[in-house]
Amino acid sequence: MKKFFRLVSVLVLVAVVVSPLAAASSGSKAQAQDDTFTIAWIPKSLNNPVFELGRDGCMAAAAELSASTGQTVECLYMGSVNSDMAEQARVIEDAISQGVDAIGVSCNDPDGCVDPINAAVSAGIPVMTWDSDSPDSDAITYLGVDNYTGGLAAANLLIREMGTSGKVALLTGVPGAFNLEERIRGFKDGIAGTDIEIVTTVACNDDINLGVQVVEETMLANPDLDGWFFVGLWPVFAGQGAMPLFEEAALNNNMKAVAFDTLPVELEWVQAGLLHGLVGQKYWGWGYDTVYMLYDHVVNGTTFPEWTDSGMDIVTINNVDAMAAAWANSDFTQPLSPAYPPEDGTFTIAWIPKSLNNPVFELGRDGCMAAAADMTETYGMTVECLYMGSVNSDMAEQARVIEDAISQGVDAIGVSCNDPDGCVDPINAAVSAGIPVMTWDSDSPESNAFTYLGVDNYTGGWAAGELLVKAMGEEGKVALLTGVPGAFNLEERIRGFEDYVAQYPGIEIVATVACNDDINLGVQVVEETMLANPDLDGWFFVGLWPVFAGQGAMPLFEEAVLNGDMKAVAFDTLPVELEWVQAGLLHGLVGQKYWGWGYDTVHMLFSHALNLYPYPDWTDSGMDIVTINNVDAMAEAWANSDFTQPLPPAFPEGE
Repeated sequence: MKKFFRLVSVLVLVAVVVSPLAAASSGSKAQAQDDTFTIAWIPKSLNNPVFELGRDGCMAAAAELSASTGQTVECLYMGSVNSDMAEQARVIEDAISQGVDAIGVSCNDPDGCVDPINAAVSAGIPVMTWDSDSPDSDAITYLGVDNYTGGLAAANLLIREMGTSGKVALLTGVPGAFNLEERIRGFKDGIAGTDIEIVTTVACNDDINLGVQVVEETMLANPDLDGWFFVGLWPVFAGQGAMPLFEEAALNNNMKAVAFDTLPVELEWVQAGLLHGLVGQKYWGWGYDTVYMLYDHVVNGTTFPEWTDSGMDIVTINNVDAMAAAWANSDFTQPLSPAYPPEDGTFTIAWIPKSLNNPVFELGRDGCMAAAADMTETYGMTVECLYMGSVNSDMAEQARVIEDAISQGVDAIGVSCNDPDGCVDPINAAVSAGIPVMTWDSDSPESNAFTYLGVDNYTGGWAAGELLVKAMGEEGKVALLTGVPGAFNLEERIRGFEDYVAQYPGIEIVATVACNDDINLGVQVVEETMLANPDLDGWFFVGLWPVFAGQGAMPLFEEAVLNGDMKAVAFDTLPVELEWVQAGLLHGLVGQKYWGWGYDTVHMLFSHALNLYPYPDWTDSGMDIVTINNVDAMAEAWANSDFTQPLPPAFPEGE
């Protein structure tokens, strides 16, 4: 099974702090009872510098929201001096009694947090966890790093620094600790397939002095070590000079070492040449992102998955000074420069659609160009988007386009494959030439592309079912229109839709008709279905085929929608469909993020190539939900080819 990654925010993936972290959903919207929105931000303890940094992020986000919304947003930094679950429970109780509007908490104990969190939720106060979760509680989401991915990133760093062969050792803390074991698992998977040998894994039980001891003992026993992965930073706290054997090998014997976390003491070790790569959690973002997420949840009705990836910072000698400056100024609003910037100062991406004659790909091209322009300005280096393709969808032509991109020496490629099998050899040729490739919109799962960016069609079908039930009610007869029977993406949409409406026994799917992706046949089978079922209450167009025929082409359908009670929802959010929503002919749309195919791909390729950021096999591109309430905003985005602004809620407060 492919690993799942939700694209919460593109910029988080490239180590940029942004807000908000997720688009508004169709959930109900609440408002604070007065002009002040107060968030209790509760760390495990008050005596930890990383939590103080998170506090600064919390305060910064509150100040920004106050300025941008005109509402006073407060961050209350509340906690006990030391890590203690009983004390933390009392702090949460105090926050409830003070009548805060929301709570963000890093749990000292996952089980001990359940009752306090649930008490807050019962009192009408939403709670989210950050850094340390309480999965059995009623918290709305957990914001934290993916430790497995962090381990993969550490492996990528060590391979980049020492090569694909050699002997390495690992230092961990308390054996069996879940977060540390996940980092180790990711690291091991990251070096799989290389000639790197892990000769030993030693533990220090989270003790600084024991960490120094076991590292030096390992160096004595293995004087030919080529690398280290410190799963945490324990011995680094002992200071430079505490591990002479390790330091001698790092400085004079070409031994490389990478570590987790990006605290100032580690940055000094990178600057001194004692560490060569760091994978850091976003401590400042724990506060900054939590404030935006809680505000969006309460005020805008935004919902989040159970786990929200907080992202990572990748630090090497190339950007360590910038990270040190961020710590010194307690300001992480500026993007971190790349860990491995291109030598010539230019990063060129070939963005290759299936064809050049499709408006959704032209929109993706605009997103690609916009991202390249944004990143050129942000990073002070030239980022280029080359829009390359054949006029029509043709795999042989697309293969030649990829070959041209390779011969031009591009730095990365993003491609929507005309044929998954036909794309394998061209993609693999690019990867063999040292050019990372990702797919978008249409995958080639057997190729060596590092990830696929695409919509979750099952979830899209589920969302369409939710839209139709909301429009027509929990009873009635429904028909479905699909394209080519058996097409995987369409079948997944149908499966999601059917699973959603199965919750309502009063809804009956009376027909599923196919048009073989033909506009005229789509019109024909819809009208025939209307004639055979004049009492239909709803339609789900799994694609937009008959809509392209224009208004007036389906009189029976249009009469039932405009003058009867029939409701209809469809996939995609192209301008022609937006016009149908505005005319009252469609009542809800589930759209793919065409602009994001370009915009997000540029950011992901940049982060993967220059920060060695590891992505899973599939990255969820997310969806847009459109109704009459936000259709004008979506139409304006199309008109301006600017999808940088969040779409207003599909269902505002009270709907």
